[in-house]
Amino acid sequence: MIIEVWTKEKYSVNEEAGLIGRLAHAGLPVKTARLSRLYKIEAPFHKKDFDRIAAELLTDKITERYSLSARPALFPKGPKRCARPGLKKFYRVEVWLKNSVTDVVGESVKEAIRDIMGGQPRNVRFGRAYYIACGSESRLKRAVSTTLMNEIVNVYSVTKGKAKG
Repeated sequence: MIIEVWTKEKYSVNEEAGLIGRLAHAGLPVKTARLSRLYKIEAPFHKKDFDRIAAELLTDKITERYSLSARPALFPKGPKRCARPGLKKFYRVEVWLKNSVTDVVGESVKEAIRDIMGGQPRNVRFGRAYYIACGSESRLKRAVSTTLMNEIVNVYSVTKGKAKG
């Protein structure tokens, strides 16, 4: 199961501006962007258990929201969903540590899950997802490889998407 965690829109302006600035510094003009944390948890838990892990352990209820779906809507339903209309069409970039690299965040989350659930997951890996509205996939890949990951320790993928919601 992959749990994805975002900072709520009204609190995410600075992190989004930082991401856009890093990509601009690498030569990629970006219209708008969102970012999230990914937790890949391999465990024989039920969906309600993953909801509990996300809500009680991985998410700050005031400033963050989460999803258990692989491709959730980028915006909450309601009148504020058009706050970032530039993300109607976007690229989704996932960056993970290679399996051969020790994931200290994953190990820490694994231990915390054991403490609150009573059972320990087989494995937990931490990653990042970036939703980026830009004009060129090839330029995006070049910018990602120079600013958002290190080819020695990371793997990444780029997929083209369309926002739901």
